[in-house]
Amino acid sequence: MPQYSLAEDPSIILDIPGKNDTKKSREAAIEKLLEMMDAGEVDIDLKDGFGPDELILIKAPIKQGASYPQEKTEETDTIAQAVQVLTQFATLRQKVEELRPAAQEARAQIDLLFEGNVSVEQIQQIKEGLKSLKGFAQNNIQLREALPEAEEARKTLDEAMATAAIEKAAIEKAAIKKATEANR
Repeated sequence: MPQYSLAEDPSIILDIPGKNDTKKSREAAIEKLLEMMDAGEVDIDLKDGFGPDELILIKAPIKQGASYPQEKTEETDTIAQAVQVLTQFATLRQKVEELRPAAQEARAQIDLLFEGNVSVEQIQQIKEGLKSLKGFAQNNIQLREALPEAEEARKTLDEAMATAAIEKAAIEKAAIKKATEANR
């Protein structure tokens, strides 16, 4: 079953029935994305339009028996998954920060609704502002919910970096030992 994501929001995963990445499955993914947008399930701004060729195919992990040993594949998959989690977290954080000023302005205008004289134009502006406030609030909640998983992903990458540093130090130590023995 092909899975697709978007560069604009990697947290959106579109599962499409079928076996391969085809033009038909990409078109089905676009239809599914539009349905999700219409239903309010995703809040994404595709100002410049969006086509099937812009979908990102999510590749399945390498299966056992492939050219890499299983242990290496599992470790690589864990790191790749950690990077994906952090990418999604960064995207959410970016959205929250982009929406914050408009949301704060909209929140300040809400008080006008409870005051005496409000024009129809002001009410319309407030309603538009509420859309920004809603988007900010939803993304902020998603950001808070994603934080524990992002922290785990950060730990995973820290451990991978520490392992790489230890391996590098061991190689350097062995090289120094070999050079010292050769000079005797």
